[in-house]
Amino acid sequence: MAGWQALLVGRGLDQLSPPEVEHVLLELPAERAAYTGLLSDLTGWPERTPLTRRVPSDQEVQALNRSRGRWRAICLLDDDAALCMAAVLFRRVLVLDPLYDSGDLLYAAWHDPVIKAEHAQRLAEQGSLLVRARAVLRDGTAILAPDHLPGSWDPRPGWRRPRQDAEEHLHKAWALRTALVLLNWADRLDALVVVAREDIADQLPVALGRNTLDCPVSLPEPPELDETMRRRSALRTDLESRWAAARGLSRRRSTKRLPELACALRQIAPGEAARWRLLLGEPRLADPALLLRRLLNRDDPFRQPDLPPTALRRRPLCLVRTAP
Repeated sequence: MAGWQALLVGRGLDQLSPPEVEHVLLELPAERAAYTGLLSDLTGWPERTPLTRRVPSDQEVQALNRSRGRWRAICLLDDDAALCMAAVLFRRVLVLDPLYDSGDLLYAAWHDPVIKAEHAQRLAEQGSLLVRARAVLRDGTAILAPDHLPGSWDPRPGWRRPRQDAEEHLHKAWALRTALVLLNWADRLDALVVVAREDIADQLPVALGRNTLDCPVSLPEPPELDETMRRRSALRTDLESRWAAARGLSRRRSTKRLPELACALRQIAPGEAARWRLLLGEPRLADPALLLRRLLNRDDPFRQPDLPPTALRRRPLCLVRTAP
């Protein structure tokens, strides 16, 4: 929760609206000492150096794994539909922390003559996203997980999201990289991946491979997060039993269980306003670093020869919104 606490709660910014927070953070570089102080808190300086990439420690992973609620989803902070749906369907929601590795911002703030506009924009946008998710972060329904891809999976350590005007293959590679981050944490923390963003949903089948099984699920449009949290509180006793049933079914990751799990999800959130699907992959992925390199080189990710496999702890299970 370091990003949420250091950036917002400790400075009272969690009481503002997302646009207000974005405005405050965009203005902050005018007060350089305050800007660098915020980044120092965010990155953990001086206990943690900003000169190297931040890598999750064993203690961080263990703390995430020990968090209450074994019926878990993992999703993105900027995927509103997925975050709202996960808050409805799951006991615990893990959300990738976009500010987890921000040492480059602090280093630049120390050494650049002027704060770069893109750095201030990045901090402001991601701070605004955290405020939008405060309803699930405040009570611990959602907890932040590192937005980190293991070095053996990453062909470009330290790369960042491409600019909007970057070439299409770079955006596809970044979407695949994001899908792999979600799959990696889902495997390590025994969670389901929940995705509604179309660019990520398009790349999940590439990451999972050709032998992915799927099962359609009709679910309602989730309410806004504030309303979702009110409903969770009011229906908590009933939801606990339904969450437990769904968790039991999700542990048996077989073709026969997918329709039963789909039924359990519909019992948690009855209604048929939106089409989703459950994807069940094999307990292995094509080598992630080589797969990413193929996209970065504009190659067909499924071309021959097949890439060597990378073993997983369990078969990956994903809930993905179908594009209208």
